[in-house]
Amino acid sequence: MNVDVNLLGEFEDALDPAFPEKSRIMPEILGYGEISTTFSLASMPDIAFKRMPPFKTIDQIAAYKTAVIKYCSLLSDVCGIRVSDYAFHEFFNCHKEHILYVAQPRLAQETIGHNVLKSGTLDELEPMINALLKRLFRLFRFNYKNNQKESIGLDGQLSNWSFQLSGKNESDPVYFDITTPLYRVNGNEQLDTEIFLKSCPSFMVWLVRWQFLDEVLDRYHDLRMILIDLIANFHKEGREDLIDDALSMINSYLVKENLDTKIQPLEKTEIDRYYKGDAFIWALFLSLRRFDRFMKTKIFQQRYNFILPGKITR
Repeated sequence: MNVDVNLLGEFEDALDPAFPEKSRIMPEILGYGEISTTFSLASMPDIAFKRMPPFKTIDQIAAYKTAVIKYCSLLSDVCGIRVSDYAFHEFFNCHKEHILYVAQPRLAQETIGHNVLKSGTLDELEPMINALLKRLFRLFRFNYKNNQKESIGLDGQLSNWSFQLSGKNESDPVYFDITTPLYRVNGNEQLDTEIFLKSCPSFMVWLVRWQFLDEVLDRYHDLRMILIDLIANFHKEGREDLIDDALSMINSYLVKENLDTKIQPLEKTEIDRYYKGDAFIWALFLSLRRFDRFMKTKIFQQRYNFILPGKITR
């Protein structure tokens, strides 16, 4: 990746995260996450950048980078998952903030899993699901064998994978959601979980830390919950018609691998229930983040450091 570091630094200093459209160098937004936003710049169209929330010190950045490197190694070596290339770029910007960008090769939009799903057929879904199941069950076996002494977590949604499909031939997907390195040692996340709270409305931080943070993180270490979350997002992409087929593939795989006694088969009613609850929570959370942005920028005239999405269709 040929990153123009000087230009990226200029972009950072000119960026208004609360209103990116007002920035001197306009980014092209590629996707939104709970922690970071992915974008590209016209002068570097082949690179996707993720801007992480400000860190307090360079030591925190160093610890975070170590966690990402370890996580990518685990995904590759233990789960056989092909991980996107990446590079780190650090800045101490004009606002005296420690900022980290993670650069990755920009992947073609038509290869991203949720885009394939939107207009795809059952014949295209099957190789995607089969490819993911092989990799996710390697993760499960590692966690099960280590009895949680060491545990790898992962967000398995199709929107986090790039697929090169050729008919019914199975793809070797690329996983690119590496900026949330989820792995535990003796039950403790190796990532500083406070990073999840940085984008949280200030008046809600204590509540999220107390009531929700552990529960949200736990789901990414539980294979059954990873699979439920994966299939529930078929609703978001308007492909409810493929949910039954996807569930059939997953439940058949459980039987084939003799894992149906360790992992209870999935049912459509719980998929629907999970999606309704999840969609409500994230819609409410986004509304509160927008309110927080309004209060900080309009009432208190403070800097708001996160790029928020517009209206999301669910």
